[in-house]
Amino acid sequence: MKALYLILALALTASFSFGKKNRQIPYIFLNNDQTLHFRIIDSIIPVYEYGDEDDRFHYFEQVLTEILEEIDFPMPYKIERFGARKPHNQPQVDVFINKWGPNGLGEIEVQLNAVLRQQPDKNKLGYFKYADGAATLLTSSRRTDKYNEVLRKALVKLVSELNKRFENEFEAELDIIDSK
Repeated sequence: MKALYLILALALTASFSFGKKNRQIPYIFLNNDQTLHFRIIDSIIPVYEYGDEDDRFHYFEQVLTEILEEIDFPMPYKIERFGARKPHNQPQVDVFINKWGPNGLGEIEVQLNAVLRQQPDKNKLGYFKYADGAATLLTSSRRTDKYNEVLRKALVKLVSELNKRFENEFEAELDIIDSK
């Protein structure tokens, strides 16, 4: 009886595998004439108690803008919250904030997921994670600086991955920024 089930399972698996067409997902290249839209999707429950001071999007936008300006990013960009509409034929980077805070080991940790989209295709840019020293005994402003410093390290990795989508690379500038 077990042999019969095994034969039926193999036959069904083979029939399903022949029916599928393997679709090649094209590699998306970035064009300097377009505007790259960064859409920030905060997967963590946001804290909006005190307006912009506790708004993670505000800090994310500030750090990402600093990085892109320091390296002279070769195309125009916009940083938007989830839900903002973009023109149809423009590339978009969806950045998912999976974690941004203490990791239970006395460190501040950032975990980001990024996907590059240009209708109808999408490419995974990767999973970007960085953790660094403790901020438990720091003042509020210094703690914010530490959070932004850890975020900066993860975003440099993300921008480095975006660098592979251009013909002319700016890797030297990213190495300098990463060492800060």
